[in-house]
Parts: sequence; C-alpha cells; structure tokens
Amino acid sequence: MIKNNNLFLYDVHEHQKHKLEIINLIKQIPKNPYSHISHTDYNLPSTFYRAWHEYFIKNIYFHWKDKFSDYVNSGIYLHNAWFQWYEKNDLHDWHTHQATHFTNIYYLSLPNNDIKTKIKDFEGEKNFDVCEGQILTIPAYWKHKSPPNKFDEPKIIISFNTDIKDN
Repeated sequence: MIKNNNLFLYDVHEHQKHKLEIINLIKQIPKNPYSHISHTDYNLPSTFYRAWHEYFIKNIYFHWKDKFSDYVNSGIYLHNAWFQWYEKNDLHDWHTHQATHFTNIYYLSLPNNDIKTKIKDFEGEKNFDVCEGQILTIPAYWKHKSPPNKFDEPKIIISFNTDIKDN
C-alpha cells in the first residue's frame, strides 16, 4: 500500500491468479466497443449479468475496501464498476467521474508503464509509479485519461467508483 500525492495504491494479493480468472470471465461477454475502446461493459444495462463482477467483488474489492476504509477513516461503498479492454491504438480522452467521491483503477493487464493512466489535478499532471496488479485510487474530480495503447498486448482495467459513507 502506497500513499503519496493524494494517490492511494493497493497491491492485489495473488494478482496473477485473479488476472487469469477475470480475463476468462470478461471474454464471456460479447465484444462491445465504445468510443475508442475495443471492449467494455460500461454502457451495457445494469441488469446484464457480469460473472467477472461477482468474482472481483468477492476476491478483490472487499480486501481493497478494508485497507482504503482504514486510510480515509470512514466506511466506503461501491457506486459502480466496469471493465475496459484497450487493444492497440485504443485510448480514452481526458475526463472526470461525476457524482462520486473516488475513482479506482485496477490494472489487470498493463503491458508497458507508458500507457498507465495520466492524471491532472489543479496544479498540473501528477507523476507516479504504478504497475500491473495494483489498484490506483484518486479523487473522482481529477482529470485522467488512458493514452493510446501502442503495444500489441491489450491494456485491461477494472474501473470502479466509490463513495464515503455518512457515519
């Protein structure tokens, strides 16, 4: 767990095992391109069954939630979650996440650190280290983007929004 620059990084325990399982479950979802992203379930109906989501919640989210709740000294609840599969030349332009406190990015597959998420706060672009198998948490109002994937291997992330519970 790393805390700096208002970034929170969490190392997912047994990432390689989880990576294989989640990718296999994502592959069960019919290919669904969105904007400049080759495959996602972001825009699918909330009633659409997502086996990867159940696996993620049970095996990763609750462990992350315990650590992050301690960090912010408050309860946390999940607002929503989706995957994004970036093939070569895919990208996601600068954006924020509205109506939520934090956005979180689980780097399921990160073939090269050059295509990690770019982040800007009010002072400018943030410089940070992240690697595959980590979850990056940032304030949801910070601008962020996924630069073009210039590699043959896909970049695959799980993105999820979380909020602080009123105690």
